[in-house]
Amino acid sequence: MATKNTIKNPIPGSKVLYIGVDLGTNHTAISTSDGKKNSILSVVGTPKDAVASKFLKKEHLFGEEALTHRVALNLFKPIEDGVLKNQPGDIEAAKGLLQHVLQSVDGDRGKQKYAIIGVPSQASVLSKKIIMDMAGEYFDGVMVASEPFCVAYKLGKLEHTMIVDIGAGTTDICRVHGTLPGPDDQISNVKAGNYIDREFVRLIQESYTDARVTNEMARKWKEQYSFVGDIEKEIIVELPVNSSILKLSVSKELKHACESIIPDIVSGISKLISTYEPDFQDILRSNIYLAGGGSQIRNLPAILEKHMELIGGGKVSIFKDPIYGGADGALKLAMDMPGEFWQTI
Repeated sequence: MATKNTIKNPIPGSKVLYIGVDLGTNHTAISTSDGKKNSILSVVGTPKDAVASKFLKKEHLFGEEALTHRVALNLFKPIEDGVLKNQPGDIEAAKGLLQHVLQSVDGDRGKQKYAIIGVPSQASVLSKKIIMDMAGEYFDGVMVASEPFCVAYKLGKLEHTMIVDIGAGTTDICRVHGTLPGPDDQISNVKAGNYIDREFVRLIQESYTDARVTNEMARKWKEQYSFVGDIEKEIIVELPVNSSILKLSVSKELKHACESIIPDIVSGISKLISTYEPDFQDILRSNIYLAGGGSQIRNLPAILEKHMELIGGGKVSIFKDPIYGGADGALKLAMDMPGEFWQTI
């Protein structure tokens, strides 16, 4: 965990708002200590020209609204593979995104504000610094913490537990053993939600050579139908083929795309089990929790358990709140920190 320098202590008796933020590749979620929440797509758009500006009557559009009007906008997706891009336009877009979600929960009002922002488990020192510098304009104190650790903190599973957080940009695997996780406790890879989308598009285009399919179309179908293993009903979607719209099956393509992330997950789980204290390895392998949007892939816990039979078995469960799990955990962690902890580390 890291903090922004020159943080003020919360003033006893003053109005303090604690905030948890999950600044994700696909979604940005926020939770506050006064019970407010919001989640939007991590997309920012600015009008391409004066005509677009007059038509839209806004200089910045966020989330789904930006995607709806994307043909008239310059689009920014400032988080890539779980990391804030180190480009002026993307940093400004991320600032606007953070300010927008703060305003959506009245978090920009006159209170002391202390926030913890979830970041990928192996985010670089530079990435963390960029995020803290960017966020420092909006908070009296700001820290960054590992996203999967935030999920574990929300679950209350802080000993002999493994979190597999499957986001859009990264899959983060973290073992938790009563302390803040160190570098050896965490593994991160980029085979996650966006990787599935790209594979899904590629496989559809291989099967239907004249089909026109975008990553956005693939993402929406994935979020609605994703699965691994076997399913009983064919998945039929409307695919643009040349100038026609045809109803075609994409079951095989979606299955293979979703299953493409499994080998790296199993490899990461195996490594973190094999390097854990031997006396507690069996407890660790029986306390594996899936989090993030990818945890909603149908049949995933059962298929992972089947693959884990080759490494001694295991028990995989799902954390039930893929949208706000990380933000809620970051909020809980922020609220539990003593005042002196917000000073410079």
